[in-house]
Amino acid sequence: MKMIPVILAAVLASPASAQSLEALRFSADAALIQALPGAIHPDLQEPLEPVLQKPLNPQPMTPSRASAVVGKVVLSALKSANRHVVTRQFGARPLDLGIVSDASFANKYFAFSDAKTTTLAPIGDMNRLRGEGINARIDAKTVYNFKVVVNIFSPVRGSTLKMTPVQGTTGPAHEMKTGALLDAIKAKSFVFKAKGQELLLSYDSDVLPDGSGFAATNSFLFTKEDGLSSKAWPLAESKLPLDTSAAVDLDGIKLTLTRTSSGELIIRD
Repeated sequence: MKMIPVILAAVLASPASAQSLEALRFSADAALIQALPGAIHPDLQEPLEPVLQKPLNPQPMTPSRASAVVGKVVLSALKSANRHVVTRQFGARPLDLGIVSDASFANKYFAFSDAKTTTLAPIGDMNRLRGEGINARIDAKTVYNFKVVVNIFSPVRGSTLKMTPVQGTTGPAHEMKTGALLDAIKAKSFVFKAKGQELLLSYDSDVLPDGSGFAATNSFLFTKEDGLSSKAWPLAESKLPLDTSAAVDLDGIKLTLTRTSSGELIIRD
């Protein structure tokens, strides 16, 4: 999959989607400093940690008898759900909107899907979301500009994603709060709790290196929404051999994962 709640570049993560939250952080921080000169001394500012973390590297582990199962999901039911976060009319037709990425999670794409096909539009530099916006070509007659208007007092959930037809496109404009977008992403994710903290899991095929379609490989994305401290951890499916348990560490949240030959992912705390 590869998105982070990144999550729509302006939210997430990702995850949904990860430079989305990061972009909001920097935008809000800079705007606040400009609005309140002298209120924040430069020496007191700590570096902001990026949302997208390094890919997880599972280590073989045999679950103890005390290990509790905190999640079990059928992967076929979860796969590609992140391509269908919200439905809007773009140009002349309704399409599902989502975000996907390549295996490196470095290159992200808007995904526009109907019942038969998915069109990918490269996002490129996500920082443009809070500037001139990013133009996404959906088909020969349809181009939409995606732009985030940041609410400096509530950047993660109170900002606004604007979707506007451009370049002669005939169709309705749309806007939605990033909080509503995060909620929609959560509704399409597998949600579970570990160590008392809520985590989201998404799963999808990797985009081909040239962006022309989807590869035969898949990836997971674990996301923890925590305001400006939100984080997301990618995991290549190939790192989890079938019917073999492995441990991963999500910033102190240690999980044991088992991908079964029956098509499930079992998560133990």
